[in-house]
Amino acid sequence: MEYHCSRCHQRFLAPPTEGEQELHGLHCPRCKAEAGLEPVKKTPLAMKLFAAFLGTAVVAIAVGSILSLTSA
Repeated sequence: MEYHCSRCHQRFLAPPTEGEQELHGLHCPRCKAEAGLEPVKKTPLAMKLFAAFLGTAVVAIAVGSILSLTSA
């Protein structure tokens, strides 16, 4: 499983374990922090769709402003 350290923002792989004590004894290889380790999750579909919508809006605004400058 891949983890993300909230202190130094390092991503690292940890061996898979079972049970509630999954993070017990686990530490960041870069800064040696034991707290603030979060499992990395995939980006939700809603966030991807919203990013596509915002990107489309930015491109539309840029194209519209360029066209308005050239037609004036």
